[in-house]
Amino acid sequence: MAEPPAHLPMWLEILAMGFAGAFGAAIARSRHSPIYGTIFAGVIVGLGGGMIRDLLLLTHPVAITSAVLIPVVAAAAVAGALLAEWITETPTVVLALQGLSLGLLVVIGMQRAIDFGAPIAVCIFLGLITATAGGIMLDAMTAQHSAALAQSNYFATAAFLGTLAFWPLSQYVSFPLAAVVTVALVAVLRVVSVRRDWKAPEWPERGRRVD
Repeated sequence: MAEPPAHLPMWLEILAMGFAGAFGAAIARSRHSPIYGTIFAGVIVGLGGGMIRDLLLLTHPVAITSAVLIPVVAAAAVAGALLAEWITETPTVVLALQGLSLGLLVVIGMQRAIDFGAPIAVCIFLGLITATAGGIMLDAMTAQHSAALAQSNYFATAAFLGTLAFWPLSQYVSFPLAAVVTVALVAVLRVVSVRRDWKAPEWPERGRRVD
């Protein structure tokens, strides 16, 4: 498939994936992963969602075709691992960084899909995949329950609401405003939902859960 005209700045892809890689490595180190495992986890968190996005769009993954993405994300993972104690021992910092990471990944996931002329439902789906796939992989590698599937506060819900804000703003106002609003919205929802114990929407309970 031919590449469409690019509206997604490469620097934003690098920022989003590097930020996610640093946060992922910090979380992996807090779960007592060794040096290699910590850096590998950071790279997976940073690049995993974007690679799945590009494969579903039938295009060459940006992480593979770019000469800088993997080195930058690996370096960000090292930095995140070195700062892990500071990051993970301050709850507000953890929540804010997690929200910023989610928001940035939503933006690059959706805009890449929009550049390909994908329908709105596909854009939303790929925004969510880009934002959450790396974290799901990290949880699986460190034998944790997936935050995207089991989080009681807004996590995937915050990312989903971010996609609903990004699409109309990017289409009818401007990409920069859409990006800023989306990242801010997702980060604020993530922090406030935990601080005020807002629960993600759940199905009504009917009988006992089957594990």
